[in-house]
Amino acid sequence: MNGKNLEVEVTGESATEFINLVDPNGELFDQARLEEGVTKVVFEILGRYEDDLLTGEYELVALESLKSDDPIDSTTISLDAECKITDVLWAAENPDMDWDKNSPVWDEYAAVVIENEGTIPSLLTELQWEGAPAAKLGRDDTVSYHHEIRLPPGETTAYSFGQIYQTSGAGGSLDCSELGTEPMTVTAVVQVGPDPSYTQQIEYGDDQSCDLTIVKGSPTDSDSTGGEN
Repeated sequence: MNGKNLEVEVTGESATEFINLVDPNGELFDQARLEEGVTKVVFEILGRYEDDLLTGEYELVALESLKSDDPIDSTTISLDAECKITDVLWAAENPDMDWDKNSPVWDEYAAVVIENEGTIPSLLTELQWEGAPAAKLGRDDTVSYHHEIRLPPGETTAYSFGQIYQTSGAGGSLDCSELGTEPMTVTAVVQVGPDPSYTQQIEYGDDQSCDLTIVKGSPTDSDSTGGEN
């Protein structure tokens, strides 16, 4: 993989003219033609469609021509992205990170650390914050923000677009004395692979000042089976 593309190279002596990429269901996913003198073809994997990519074992099949009954060669490759959320960070407790401190409310923002343990990149398209303090200010229990962040194998930090830990706004303030300790579940909607989620316990202050505290050592859940793509 190179970024969002799969690059395939054949030897200069090969008689290959076409290379088929066959998906795990045995269906033709894509086909590339090798022009004369060219030994490399590129298949666009990430971002090719708005729909999700079927992950699993793909087969590369080399053909001498479209009329060939027998392939010159074939090989199997694994195209899989397995993302999990390893941490959710509050700006107020992590001031040294790359927050936009030109904003007067920068300390109400959040960041999500996502680890991709797969073999290909995925794409983060949305973060859903169920039970967030900001959501409790409105009528819905979830606030969502769209993103377009590539998730290569390894670790990526995604910063929220909204004030996730906000407890007051134009419409009023939370009465934290009625809340106690509440869960907040973050779900990352990704283009490739299952949608991971993570639950954080938040302790609200015992009065209207809403002095939030992240409960250390509280049960958290990093679940990557909640939204199979």
